[in-house]
Amino acid sequence: MVDEAAVRTAVAAVDTDQVVAFARRLIAAPSENPGGTEHEAAAVAAEMLQPLGASMRTVESPDGRPNLIATFGGTGPKLVWNGHLDVVPVGEPSGWPHPPFDGIVEGGVLHGRGAADMKGAVGAALAAVAAIRRAGVAHGGTLELHLVADEEHLGTHGTRVLREHGLLDADACIVGEPTRLDIALAERGGAWVALTAKGRGAHGSTPDLGVNAITSMARVLLRLHEVLPDDGSHPLVGRPSVNAALIAGGTAPNVVPDRCVVDVDRRTIPGEARDDVLAAFDRVIASVRDEHPETDVEVELREWTEAAETDPADPFVAIVRDAVTAERGRAPEDTGLTGISDARFYLNDAHVPTVILGPGDLRVAHTHDERVEVDELVTAARIYARIFLTFLGSA
Repeated sequence: MVDEAAVRTAVAAVDTDQVVAFARRLIAAPSENPGGTEHEAAAVAAEMLQPLGASMRTVESPDGRPNLIATFGGTGPKLVWNGHLDVVPVGEPSGWPHPPFDGIVEGGVLHGRGAADMKGAVGAALAAVAAIRRAGVAHGGTLELHLVADEEHLGTHGTRVLREHGLLDADACIVGEPTRLDIALAERGGAWVALTAKGRGAHGSTPDLGVNAITSMARVLLRLHEVLPDDGSHPLVGRPSVNAALIAGGTAPNVVPDRCVVDVDRRTIPGEARDDVLAAFDRVIASVRDEHPETDVEVELREWTEAAETDPADPFVAIVRDAVTAERGRAPEDTGLTGISDARFYLNDAHVPTVILGPGDLRVAHTHDERVEVDELVTAARIYARIFLTFLGSA
């Protein structure tokens, strides 16, 4: 049962200074991936959660990466809020307009690595819980925060580990990736494909005696767009894409190269099957071979990540939509992520209704000017508090 007056009291208790302080403390705890671990960020999060009455435990990956689970117990349904503690590397610090780990607030904007992706959202979720506690509002059910490692590298040491431990047993889930507080109901998947061209080495002065593997690969790459379906599109995530991302080949300037390897990033949309995606590469290579019989290119699937989507008619989506509308004064747009998030584990593996909703703009994530508006962080905290109490019931 939802007491709307209690919900309004909790939402009003969201404190701007606390939201910013939580986010800044998390930004100040470096957790670059690759290049570092999430231990310091997890310790900071646990320190902020302890006064809120959370029951906490850490589930480590086999190589010791920490995944912090904070549980606020009750009887009834379970709602999970998932956010990752890792960030992409800073790169050259001199390229930043503000120090990347200082969490500078300037002109109502919080700057720093992770401000948008997604320590700002983690801070907002913690502040939402703090507001509920400060307002003295009790909730039914169980609220669980999954603060995980390694999302930036496909969650291998993070949410995937929680899945393997059977810990994705929720009735609904929010993933706090940056959506500008619109509702993302779908995300693309990905196939990381390695193409290996084999040739025949020869002296650089007699190239006609060899088979140039780089040339063979070039012919395939010029037709790489043909691996995409002609009519493939999704209303929320758009068309699939393909990108030749890494290349290596040859041994010396005076040798005809006998090998060339290209790593290809093929982004998929909901409904695309793994076998169909790989078969398209084989078809393109076969077509090139028809014109150039010396072409010898192998296809290897290195990683497959399933695309995911939520039923827009699910009752949890309606709760989220109403909460965003109440706090922003306008209905959110239904959208999708062109990238990959941990939402897929809850949707595809655990079959949990999941909405991606968070402050920040994905276009500034991973850049040297990563940032998020403070007002958006505060609104996110108010939205999260409203969703938590509405879904779980308030008294």
